[in-house]
Parts: sequence; structure tokens; C-alpha cells
Amino acid sequence: MLRTAVQVVGLLVLLAILAGVLLVLFAVASLVSVPGQVSGGLSGVSSQASRAVSSAQQVVQNVTDPNHPPVGLTYDNEFSTLQVLRVGESLPGGSQYVLTLQAIRRREPAETPDTAQFAVVHAELRQPRETRVLGQLIRSDPDGHDYVVYKGEDFRIGRSVYRVNWISQEETAIGAGVLRHPDAVTSALKFEYE
Repeated sequence: MLRTAVQVVGLLVLLAILAGVLLVLFAVASLVSVPGQVSGGLSGVSSQASRAVSSAQQVVQNVTDPNHPPVGLTYDNEFSTLQVLRVGESLPGGSQYVLTLQAIRRREPAETPDTAQFAVVHAELRQPRETRVLGQLIRSDPDGHDYVVYKGEDFRIGRSVYRVNWISQEETAIGAGVLRHPDAVTSALKFEYE
């Protein structure tokens, strides 16, 4: 009983704070937009009031319903799946080459946060090329290559085109999304393996 009373009082306090904030917002909005309201008539005032009331309703719903869905999120519908790959793990696919996430590194100074961290992907043949003379192994070549991949870059392995969604040095991992429509990709691919 006491817990319910405390929750009701807490809700009333939050609503009072919300009402005070809305009152201040209305006052500031009316001072800032007086010239526009004079030329626009009452329609500008009524649209601002309706937006404020709907946002207040959303805030009240968010406060009172802890299970409400998140609002204001935009979902990326380009990906069919998002895979988390850790350092040392192999990327899926690739018939002749094995591609492994070798390292996550930081670049200083970086122009943007997206270029501050990068991933190093190592590719090498599943079966190294061997040079033999009279049955004796002379040379073995794994045909190793290292690629530097930044957030937002695309690469193809087999039929799938991946886009690096995030890179985390703290988690030593990357998130790579499989693009839903790989044939519609117009950007240059960082690397490509069958």
C-alpha cells in the first residue's frame, strides 16, 4: 500500500515537472515566433499546440509504461543479418580462401570517429600452392593478403556482400551486416573472394 502511494506521488511530481517544462517551452516559443504567428494567423499557434500536446502524451506514456517500445529509432532495413566477429574468428564463406579477422587497431589522429578504428582482415589459401621438384617440396605459398577495413565499407565473400556496421577495439570485434540486395551495391568493394 505504501509502495503504491509512493509511486503515485512520484508520478504526480514527474507530471508537475513536465507541466512546468511545457509552460516554459510555450513561453519561449511564443516569444521567438511572434512575427511568424502574426503573419501566419492562428493556424501556426494551433499546430504548435497540437505538437506540444502529442509530445507531452508520448512523454507521459513513456514514464508510466516501462514496457513501451522505443521511439525515435530508425532501423536499417538493408541488412538481412548482422554478424559479430571477434579477433581470431574466420569470416563465413570463401571456397578457396580463408578470411580471418586478425586485429582491431586505432588510428591517431583520425579525421572522423568512423576512421579512428579499423579492422585488419587476413586472407590466405585453404590449400597453399606448392612447388615440387622430383617429389620434394621446394616452396609453399599461402598467398596471404592483409586488408584494412573501416566502418561503412563493403566487401564480398562468395555470394554475400557485407558492410562493416561497427568496430570496437574494447570488445575486439566488428559487426558486419549481410546486405539484403547485394547486386544493388554501387560502392567500390574493399575486397572480393569466391
